[in-house]
Amino acid sequence: MTKHLDVGRSWRTWAKHELMSSFVGQEVGAAGRLRAVERLGWIDLSAGDAAPVDGVEWRKACSPGILAYHAACSAKPVEVVLYEIQPATYDRLLSNLTAQLPWMGYVQHSYNLWRLGDRVRVRVLNASGHTASVGFIERTDAILALNDPNAMTEWAMRDSFAQEIVDRTGWFRSLSTMGCNPAGLKRLDLEERQAWFGLVGAQQDALPDYRDLLLAAIERDDAQWAYLLSTAAKWRGSTESVVRTAFKRIGRTAAMAWLGQDPHQFEETKRALFLTKKELREQASTPLPLWEAS
Repeated sequence: MTKHLDVGRSWRTWAKHELMSSFVGQEVGAAGRLRAVERLGWIDLSAGDAAPVDGVEWRKACSPGILAYHAACSAKPVEVVLYEIQPATYDRLLSNLTAQLPWMGYVQHSYNLWRLGDRVRVRVLNASGHTASVGFIERTDAILALNDPNAMTEWAMRDSFAQEIVDRTGWFRSLSTMGCNPAGLKRLDLEERQAWFGLVGAQQDALPDYRDLLLAAIERDDAQWAYLLSTAAKWRGSTESVVRTAFKRIGRTAAMAWLGQDPHQFEETKRALFLTKKELREQASTPLPLWEAS
């Protein structure tokens, strides 16, 4: 049985998945032209159940569908690893993959492994994204990670994850969803929300000179959703383009700030997302003890 998009968040879901699909599609196109890249490795830290959605092609409706589709389009081998922590959700994920992947040509080899010829493998693990292994990563791999929690309180990327990958390969991109106020998270104590600065800071600290971080916050959004994209600095223009396109189609815009180009605006955007209006006013006269970029 298919499920309907929740009316209250449907426009965010549509835009997020379009952004995600374009981001992954860029990876296939660029890696295919790079001689130094021999394999693509894609890690979904919070895969969900991959349930079909009425009126939407499965390959566009969920992160596992998006990854499986683009992997099938890659000229180079792709290793896809999907993590889902909740056992019941994991069971539904397996069921939906079993139903949907054969339509793309995938063959199931075990209860949690599918293959597309000798080129693509899709593995599914009932584990937290915090435990995601980087042991399979080689120097000639291009790695892409999706971190799509329901809210900042469910962030699925461990602090050392980005640095662990950077230590293994020079090609790493990631897309993280940042739900900063769904169901009133701003009511959490400031001490709890201060930890959010560290989650972003861990990715900042792992950036080599040739990469940058884009913070894209949806404008006029009461729930204050934003997206953190780590990508090659030379891709700033194309990355901004996919963000604009994704939100333009649903009548929205995103305020964008690059860490490397405007670190002050990047920090101000984080503060606006993580702090209440009262706290921002108080900070104007007395700085709050928040994480600062090194």
